[in-house]
Amino acid sequence: MLSKPAQKKLALYFSAMIFLHGYVLWQARRSIPEGLPDFSGSYTAGQILRDGHGSQLYDDVLQESIQRSFSAKAIEKRRTILPYIHLPYEALLYAPLAHFSYLTAYAIWLTVNLALLSSIPFLLRKTLNRLGQAPLYLWLLACFAFFPIFSALIQGQDSILLLFLYCATWRSLERGSELASGAWLALGLYKYQLVVPLVLAFRRRKKLIAGFLSVAAILGFVSLAITGWHSLLGYPRYLWRTEHDLKYGFNTLPGLIANLRGLVSGVVPKAHTEIEIGLTAVFSAIVLLMMMYAAGKVSAAGSGRLQPLFALTLVGTVLVSYHLYVHDLSVLFLAMILVLEMLLSGPPIPQTTKTVLLVCIALLYCSPLYLVLTLRYNQLRLMAIVLLVFFVGLLSLINSLRAQTGGTVSPPASAGR
Repeated sequence: MLSKPAQKKLALYFSAMIFLHGYVLWQARRSIPEGLPDFSGSYTAGQILRDGHGSQLYDDVLQESIQRSFSAKAIEKRRTILPYIHLPYEALLYAPLAHFSYLTAYAIWLTVNLALLSSIPFLLRKTLNRLGQAPLYLWLLACFAFFPIFSALIQGQDSILLLFLYCATWRSLERGSELASGAWLALGLYKYQLVVPLVLAFRRRKKLIAGFLSVAAILGFVSLAITGWHSLLGYPRYLWRTEHDLKYGFNTLPGLIANLRGLVSGVVPKAHTEIEIGLTAVFSAIVLLMMMYAAGKVSAAGSGRLQPLFALTLVGTVLVSYHLYVHDLSVLFLAMILVLEMLLSGPPIPQTTKTVLLVCIALLYCSPLYLVLTLRYNQLRLMAIVLLVFFVGLLSLINSLRAQTGGTVSPPASAGR
């Protein structure tokens, strides 16, 4: 358990970060009623479904006409719309909100996100021996002090929902309910780039894959019913266009992509898109293979020590995701919690590995760093270097644990069993 002095220091630090977030919110307060937050795209999708035009969900002309009705000034500032780029089934969440004004719908969705965020400590605490004993107020402060979570709240994004689904996945997996964990994962397919890599890493867990594929199939049929064959088959082409067409330049800023793609784009000249895509694919494949290798070694040892493995796959998934912005880093909250639990309660860990992991967590939890990299230099992609070091540190942690147990990884004691 964290000592009282440590709790006070953490509470003070988290409060300082939250105060900074409040200042940022105050400076950006006028952007919300103008429709600049990402929620505009989701609200637009909800209106399209409400009006019975699901087959036109990815029609730019229709999306623009709707967005101009409530955020014309935002379109002028961006010089483009905020296209809806997620799978059709997610738009069902926003259809009821389309019956309200934009600001009211935004407030309702913010309330939903706050409720989901507040439930995360209750999902996780019973699965953690040491951090689970930390007071609830410290958990809540930690949630709101993480800049990507703050960004997701203000943008009206669905990243907090994905974090919640990952926490539910972890709790089910830790309890041995692999079928349920796969089902929870599948619900997050609206951001498939942040789900599929982890599923591939856990491919040997047959029950997890069965749960995932079952729910994914249902969601596929729901999406088909919403848009029809023509629009659904055209979705990959539309998605690729929104990523690479200069028309959507405001929505695809390489400097703000904190993953391997962002790093590669900072080295390869803009004129050589093919080289950028090729290098991104190669480096992503290497990271994915490392994830699969680590997952295979832990699976071979039975239940295995899931905490560092799950954290590793989360960090690796973020690195290889093709589309990612600061709010998508919210899922790293779970990875950092699992790593800290290991450092506090696990077996002896090499000091170098421990230091590397703690430094990475400290950097990821430093809100001023995000603000400098995004607002001052437009270079959030540099955060991917921290993620790469974090990933290597987790690989080292898993290898050291295997070495201590003679090539196997012993199962951890669980507060939830």
